[in-house]
Amino acid sequence: MNPEIIYCEFPDDVAEAAAALLHELQEEAIAERGVFRIALSGGSTPALLFKLLASAEWRDEMDFANWEVYWVDERAVPPTHKDSNYKLANDLLLSKVVIGEVFRMIGEHADLHEAANEYARTLKSRFIPESVSFDAVLLGMGADGHTASLFPGTPVLESGALVEAVEIPGNAIPKRLTLTLRIINSARAAIFLVTGEEKAARLREVLIDNNYKYPATRIEPREGRLIWIIDEDAASELNE
Repeated sequence: MNPEIIYCEFPDDVAEAAAALLHELQEEAIAERGVFRIALSGGSTPALLFKLLASAEWRDEMDFANWEVYWVDERAVPPTHKDSNYKLANDLLLSKVVIGEVFRMIGEHADLHEAANEYARTLKSRFIPESVSFDAVLLGMGADGHTASLFPGTPVLESGALVEAVEIPGNAIPKRLTLTLRIINSARAAIFLVTGEEKAARLREVLIDNNYKYPATRIEPREGRLIWIIDEDAASELNE
């Protein structure tokens, strides 16, 4: 599919563009279904977005009372841990606005496979009809081409489940929960936020070469929009 690409100069501009896009998407979703369902990711670029959304500039523009907030992935840590994706969003955004409902992944669960099943049951109970289609899924991309907690060459890429427990050997926090390609690709909008020169070579392989060994390349919403919001450094190899 042909993605929409929004070019920005700096990371702050990426956050600004993402905020404007989320405003547009929430307006459409709430007008049609009365709720805006979004799945969040962690990372430095989403952190800029969360801060911006909580600022005076954007706080009153967003209809947070009609948001349902979910997560794309979570590390196997408590919600108070510094590496928790929930903590990042809660500290910078969720604790500063009035949010409709929040459904976090239970990363501290003693049995991550059961935690994955529980989150899948939550999703099925909240989405009507049975098809789980987020209005927006926020994604990042690692320098290795991973997105969510979907890493190159891992069996979870072929999973037919909605949520999976995964283990990434060699990672500082190897155990995680993640949405699968199946559910991400059912989204009405999958939105990548990518910044930094260290991502430039991989971004070229994903967007220009369409190299399917990278999970980020495999994000192809079946009926929705695929949107990349990237800064100048990340885009530096796209026109070579």
